[in-house]
Amino acid sequence: MLGGAQVFATEPTLDQMLKSATSSSGKEQYTAIDDLGERHAHAAQVVPKLIKMLDDKDPKVRWRTARTLGEYRGQAKEAVEGIRKLLGDKDPIVQYHAAVALGKLEDTSDETIEALVKVATSKDQRVSRAGIEAIRHLKPGPKRVAEVLGKALKSSDPAVTVQALEAIVAEGKKALPFLKEALQNPETAYVACAAIEQLGPDAAETVPELTVLVEKSKHSQMQIQLLLALAAIGPDAASAEPQIKSELESSKDATVPVAAAYALGSIGAKNSDAELKKAAATKNNEFLQMMAIWAIAKLHPDDDAAKKAAIEKLTQALKSDKPAVRSAAAKSLQSLHAPPEEVAPYLVKLVNDPNPQVQTNAVDAIASLGDSVVPRVSQALSNPQLRGPAIRVLKELGPKASGAVDSLIAAADKADPKVQTDIQMTLAAIGPAAAPATEMLVKSLGSKNANERESALLALRKIGPGAKAAVKPLLELAKTDDSFESAAAAWALARIAPDDKEVVDAIMPKLEKTLKSADEQERMDDVEALSDMKAAGHSADAELEKAAKDDSSPMVRAAAEEAVHPKAAE
Repeated sequence: MLGGAQVFATEPTLDQMLKSATSSSGKEQYTAIDDLGERHAHAAQVVPKLIKMLDDKDPKVRWRTARTLGEYRGQAKEAVEGIRKLLGDKDPIVQYHAAVALGKLEDTSDETIEALVKVATSKDQRVSRAGIEAIRHLKPGPKRVAEVLGKALKSSDPAVTVQALEAIVAEGKKALPFLKEALQNPETAYVACAAIEQLGPDAAETVPELTVLVEKSKHSQMQIQLLLALAAIGPDAASAEPQIKSELESSKDATVPVAAAYALGSIGAKNSDAELKKAAATKNNEFLQMMAIWAIAKLHPDDDAAKKAAIEKLTQALKSDKPAVRSAAAKSLQSLHAPPEEVAPYLVKLVNDPNPQVQTNAVDAIASLGDSVVPRVSQALSNPQLRGPAIRVLKELGPKASGAVDSLIAAADKADPKVQTDIQMTLAAIGPAAAPATEMLVKSLGSKNANERESALLALRKIGPGAKAAVKPLLELAKTDDSFESAAAAWALARIAPDDKEVVDAIMPKLEKTLKSADEQERMDDVEALSDMKAAGHSADAELEKAAKDDSSPMVRAAAEEAVHPKAAE
């Protein structure tokens, strides 16, 4: 056994780390650079030497060096110029880490802010997000933040616009001054409304600006987004009732009155009953009729007749051949907060409708009611006519359906392979809470039906450590051959028992080999399994780094990059 002095002697000194970082290559160099970032000490000695490495030929050295310098924050301000140049690097990973580092270095000069503004509209989502986040961290003032977000909102690239929208929403109430200004600009008003819709009640102080726009706007899509924003704000937008009510009789676009009815119900309008009842009686706009009936029920929660009429209308609307109507019906049913026992009888009828789309809508609507429906749906598993839809609902609920595990196990007894497979896919969606089904799933590994076997493997993997009883049969399967099921067994073991030496010895070579599979999804699953092993302290960085660089699939490359360098997602 080593003594304390010997243990500490194995720790590399600062000089050793600097030597490895500046003079070695490959994994030794990468590790040394990373270690310097984790310690971020002795800036006077470290920073000047790292700055010289920012133009290294190896992109991994460049981005690791930028990331490490960022960890020194204000002590590495002299590195700003060199890191700023990396924003133009041909490698997007280098650009990403350069932007992140600049956000930490506390430099708010015009040069830095303007460089970040430029990358904030990059077509690479990681880079644009990093640029926006860096500017937010540096807090150069509302004017400069508004400038970058305004440019991003005007981008022709939808991905960049989404990044800007996410950044605005993440700011919460702090973004309201910018949003008020953005509402004044025709180029940014629509996206500003979309941000306000996401902020909801927190954006209450934008109601005056939104109200003025409702009166001024002539474009139907803009009117609809304005109404949705006011609806999301809720009762605090009650002052806009007259302007919203005026849109209820719009003849330009049939959807504008629908949005108006939704907004009136959402803000708690007190003086619109007559107009809503007129809309509810309309003959030529089913969507408006439905939403007006819902609004009346929403405004009069104690009116049982109004609530019943709304529930009947909304459940029938789930049969509509129009996706927007079906989506609004499901969402509106949920927002009525009607007891599940009041809604379920209507939905259960639709679950067995001969039209598959109607069945899907009903399943989604039942699932939207949350875990409160699990006991009733679990009971339906014993009814052959309702079993299929019940399984679909529970699968849609996922982890919220944990209370149905015992009922699912019972329903699987003597079930045919198709039902068994559906049940096992549902257990996979439930995840760790489905651990009591482990014994049943192990039995399915010996089924003659491939779908049943594969769904059992997936369920065991999703259950994770709770499926320890499956380790032995999974290990036997993983050792058999190079089949998909053998690989799937290894993926399951990587989640269930990554600390078991026998498991590690058996599956690591297989995982590394499967990373070369011709099937994209198999490689994706393999990357996930290797990531699980990495989290448990085992490394396959060399294989993952190769996949991150060379794999033919952008999805696999991104997943591998994230597995090796998880900080890139922060």
